[in-house]
Amino acid sequence: MSESKHSHDGLTQKELSLLILDGQEKLNERIDLLHEKVNQKISRAELSGWLVAVSALVVLIQAVM
Repeated sequence: MSESKHSHDGLTQKELSLLILDGQEKLNERIDLLHEKVNQKISRAELSGWLVAVSALVVLIQAVM
């Protein structure tokens, strides 16, 4: 009998491919969760925009009064 130079712990190519796909799906789920977390937080640019808008509104109100 001739043995292959590469040992995959007795797994077939199809089984190895399925393990890789399963791992990829888990990574994608984790990335999606992290992406949702990041999107829930306000960014610095968004915060700066709100501060500028509120400041401009305050200045307008003071100018009118």
